[in-house]
Amino acid sequence: MKEVRGLGLTLGLWAVGVQLNELLAAVGAWGCALVVVVHLIRRRQGLDVKAWWPLWAFVGWSLLAPTLAGAFPTGTGVARVADWLLLPVACTAVSLASLGQLRQVSLVATLVLLLSCAVAGLQHVGAWPPLESFASLKWTKVPFEHVYEPIVGAPGRFMAGGLLFQRLRFADISSLMVVMLVAFGVQTRGAERQVSLFAAAAAFGSVAFFPYARSATVALAAGCALVAVLGAQKKLRAAATLAGLAALLAAMVAVTPSLEARFLDAATAQGSGERAGLMAAGASAVRAHPLVGVGPGRFRPSLFAPPDAPAVVLDHPGKSHNQFLTLAAETGLPGALLFIALLAMVGARLWHGRPDSLGALGALAVFVLICLTHDPLFHAEMSMATVLVLGAGLGLARRPPVSSS
Repeated sequence: MKEVRGLGLTLGLWAVGVQLNELLAAVGAWGCALVVVVHLIRRRQGLDVKAWWPLWAFVGWSLLAPTLAGAFPTGTGVARVADWLLLPVACTAVSLASLGQLRQVSLVATLVLLLSCAVAGLQHVGAWPPLESFASLKWTKVPFEHVYEPIVGAPGRFMAGGLLFQRLRFADISSLMVVMLVAFGVQTRGAERQVSLFAAAAAFGSVAFFPYARSATVALAAGCALVAVLGAQKKLRAAATLAGLAALLAAMVAVTPSLEARFLDAATAQGSGERAGLMAAGASAVRAHPLVGVGPGRFRPSLFAPPDAPAVVLDHPGKSHNQFLTLAAETGLPGALLFIALLAMVGARLWHGRPDSLGALGALAVFVLICLTHDPLFHAEMSMATVLVLGAGLGLARRPPVSSS
């Protein structure tokens, strides 16, 4: 396969950017789109438009229907919907990239992941510069203050955010990458297997213990279990190994009082960030605007919550703690259903594309599980990371066997 110039660089920027900075990720993603479009034009090839009809339907409805009804989307809302246009870009890019380019991108992305996990470890134990040290970098808009959120019952320890300096973004994006590493590890042999599984184990532990992100931890465990069972040649041994790992994880949580309290606190309204109130506000928005929603990026819980709602609900910038509910609030029930149809289409193709698409299938499971209790697409880096991983899985399934390349 002839190497497409610029593809490795832009894919690498995309894969690294989602772990560092929204702007870097956007440059890599849309730069990759430009490289793909130029390549297809030069080869006089076109995109299989019909194959992506759920994507066009979701994007078209989400942007046009609210606009025509006067519920104009915000710039951020447009950007998050437009991110899904990168799905066929990632698919095409990975299917066109040379094996060398893919290996380089994977290596660099994994090294950045491990670096981010190491930084998260330092933040977690408090071996990190004081917040005042970053005063001169305030202009960068990096939320350094987010990695100084104390852990109740553990003086001197903090909820870490890695190189993203935000614990949920760090946990969610790292979870997607860990599942991809696990899939690669169970499908390879020798040194590549050992390195992949070691990196996956290190990152798994980081996600489970440093950011105190409950939903991401549970979703990651489920995604890894799915990948391990589907990818292992000896299913019974894989299931037994997973059972042992689950028991070990539960034991480690049990002997870490602050982490155990964090998980048990999920059953309370306070521990869940008033999730019940936020979801009730989302449901009220859907009832008020069931067809076209309030417009992408325009959902505000304070507009649909009762005046006596807790302050965390009234002050929240725009999440219902359920991605599907938030989409329904912003784009109407048809928009949410079209998004589910898009994910179902991607899932079906990933399922039929196994074993090459196994990692992305596990990442899809992680994403869906997180969506049930959070709004991962609220964060730009997670939005672009999800599209990259799912598109990469589709692209890997389209690549010819290594022996024929």
